[in-house]
Amino acid sequence: MSIIGKKISETRKSKGLTQEELAELSKVNLRTIQRIENNESEPRGKTLILICEVLDINIEDLINSKKIIEDNINSNLVHGFRLASKGKRFLANLVESFIYFITILIPYTIYKTPSLKELLNENSIDFVFAPVFGLIVGAIFYPMFIGNLGHRIFGLKVISSETGDDYKKAEEGAIRELLKGIFSFFLIPIIWILWDDKNQNLYDKLTKTYVVEKK
Repeated sequence: MSIIGKKISETRKSKGLTQEELAELSKVNLRTIQRIENNESEPRGKTLILICEVLDINIEDLINSKKIIEDNINSNLVHGFRLASKGKRFLANLVESFIYFITILIPYTIYKTPSLKELLNENSIDFVFAPVFGLIVGAIFYPMFIGNLGHRIFGLKVISSETGDDYKKAEEGAIRELLKGIFSFFLIPIIWILWDDKNQNLYDKLTKTYVVEKK
């Protein structure tokens, strides 16, 4: 239901009026009232004025509320795509990390570490491993998935923030995942996304990319 249609329907019901009664009091056709409340059309001009007068709705407040809500919705759209939410990006990253940990990092760690004691005391992954690993998987996955493995699983992709084009070149993916691997050792670049209005991490800004939902 549209913003205006929802407001009219809720106000009508709160006043104990049926659609027929509202149509009679406002001198607006019943079918028009039904279409408005069913989100088939929105009242404009004289029709909106007549209905709002009967329901004692402030037209200015109603229109402003509609505009604010639409602006908030549109702020999540970039180049015709909806920005991936912070929560979905976090889950995508978490699931991807878990898969890598199970399939690659555990065998890598066990191979490097001859005893459980050393496994617990050693920094499990060298500083250079994450960036190099990111470089490799970025070059492999971006041409296939337009993003990394986590993006693929959650129906997301990476696009250019400047043009909206798919970010699918091997070298582009390699650089983006390389930066992601480097920044994984630092807190601020990763949690930057919590305050960013476009849900971008620092490495998104450096590579001029957005993570969006696939259509």
